[in-house]
Amino acid sequence: MEISMQNMNTDKIAIQELTKDEIIAIYSTHSVRHFPADERKPVSSIDRMASEGIYIGYGLYSSRQPDTENSEEQPPSPLHRRQLLGYAFFTALPERQICLLDYFAVMEDFRSHGIGSIFLQHMKASPSPYKGFLIESEDPDYAKGEAELSVRRKRLAFYERNGAVATGIKASVFGVPYCLLFFPLQDGGCPDTEMLCSHFSNIYQRMVSPYHYETNVHIFPPSR
Repeated sequence: MEISMQNMNTDKIAIQELTKDEIIAIYSTHSVRHFPADERKPVSSIDRMASEGIYIGYGLYSSRQPDTENSEEQPPSPLHRRQLLGYAFFTALPERQICLLDYFAVMEDFRSHGIGSIFLQHMKASPSPYKGFLIESEDPDYAKGEAELSVRRKRLAFYERNGAVATGIKASVFGVPYCLLFFPLQDGGCPDTEMLCSHFSNIYQRMVSPYHYETNVHIFPPSR
């Protein structure tokens, strides 16, 4: 069912931090549609990191369900007073100043309406203990065909349009090639390449086993 944003009051949109159970429920239900198989972690990994306190999630919700023709006949129940518009999951080490955006998606019915931008700007306007977060965006240089190339370029342009900074760092994670961007949450600009690589490396060392880190996580700073 496609829902028109014209019937939704954007003033009623707000970010809410998710509980561990909510993170797992959203991930289990929606990630299979939103991300390719080679980018999805086992649910057990999400569970472990959330239990360790290094995995946090945010949901972007509308506090009211859009109006329908039958709204007068069937008043919305309490279960329908908020609706998930999008979600973002982060790996965030308490001792680190920079976290990693692990998954970010807008629900299908709300795409192409600026919801992704609203989400990122809400994140930027909200108080945060982190200076910013790293973003992995699929590398256009490895696109298979024009359609995939277009999608990857649009995704990079979307992040940069909303304030992310291209770092020049590239990475290969379990065979998936990425460009890394930095999204600032506080004033101070983009940290230097060495610091960003250090944060990225430390985060992944907590996310995966030493064996998988050594064999499947490769970081490529920009050539000087």
